[in-house]
Amino acid sequence: MADKCALLEMMRWGSVNVPGIIFEYSKELDLTTDDIGMITTILYAYQQSKPLYHTGVEMGKILQVCPCLSKQKLARKLARLQRLGIIALSQPGKGTVDKTIYIEPLLDKLECLIIRDHPQLSEQGEKAVPARVQEIIKDYQDQIEQLQLQLQEQQLHNNNNGVNQADFKKVADFIAEKTGSLISPTMVAELRRWLGDMALKPEILLCMLELCFERNIKNPREISHIATDIKRYAITSLDGMEVYFSRFVDRGNNLAQRVQAFDPDLIEFGAFTGIDMGAEARRRIYQKWRYDWGFSHAMIMKAGEIMCQRTKSGGLEYVDSVLSNWMSKEIRQLEQVEAEMRSYKLLKRKNADGSQRSGSKPKPSVDYEIYIPPNAEDIKTKV
Repeated sequence: MADKCALLEMMRWGSVNVPGIIFEYSKELDLTTDDIGMITTILYAYQQSKPLYHTGVEMGKILQVCPCLSKQKLARKLARLQRLGIIALSQPGKGTVDKTIYIEPLLDKLECLIIRDHPQLSEQGEKAVPARVQEIIKDYQDQIEQLQLQLQEQQLHNNNNGVNQADFKKVADFIAEKTGSLISPTMVAELRRWLGDMALKPEILLCMLELCFERNIKNPREISHIATDIKRYAITSLDGMEVYFSRFVDRGNNLAQRVQAFDPDLIEFGAFTGIDMGAEARRRIYQKWRYDWGFSHAMIMKAGEIMCQRTKSGGLEYVDSVLSNWMSKEIRQLEQVEAEMRSYKLLKRKNADGSQRSGSKPKPSVDYEIYIPPNAEDIKTKV
């Protein structure tokens, strides 16, 4: 019985081994799982070669130990490893099966990486590290420094939105001192817009804010309209700013009434959705979205578009519910809205497929309804 045991035959064939260090440095060597499998095949073919002190292994031996490989597939995989500098091929003038494969380049690369990470393994420490290894270490150090600098710049840009931190602090401290309280989140957002999008100099902002606080104008929305006029009229001096305040702000001493007289964003939203935004209550709802909730005009327009797509007769209540949902989910960018809608449609499709498989009738969808554009009756009458 013992002389017919298949397990003994399996043990006689041996095992396929691959050094674990290849997995450790596979990413740096740009190796894929297929590459590692090919290296394993090469190592196994080398183990089966006699005598072991000979370097290199012929491609014919690889085809012999791994019959599932064809010549074309083997040649393609070896060509990739050769381009990566993992192996070397000799005897290019002979046939395919007569070429010899050497893995010394792989061993050289692994040795350099090991000495790079563990210089103490060399006989004399860093002094015994070959020049090639030192160059590799220097290249990696330079790459790390460049990546750190890029990361710092990206973080600074994300935190400040292109706003100089010193200028922001100077103006924010001035506002806190004049108002006697901490600067509000709404004022922070508007201040970033003044310094970033409008590119107003901090000196101009300090003069403008001083004149606003003298007139007890502390609402960020009202101050933003003044800042927009200063940018539009290119006012860059204190004298010009005082003339502007005397002609436009002090006349009637009712800035809020002047602001309500013309608001391009509000007019655009009303024309886009067909909702009459002339009433004061509706204006306040829009201002709540824009300034209290902190949504951009583009996000409010997107909510209006969704309202028009999903309802027959749109209303501010639907837009308010959409924006409230986005605020609870911390959705502040149009890209996040598109991702949320794709996820919702995918989930809806899966639920519909599940209902069909179970035999139950799917519930009629009420999310998307026909939207009748404003003044549709007038258009129909004229036709």
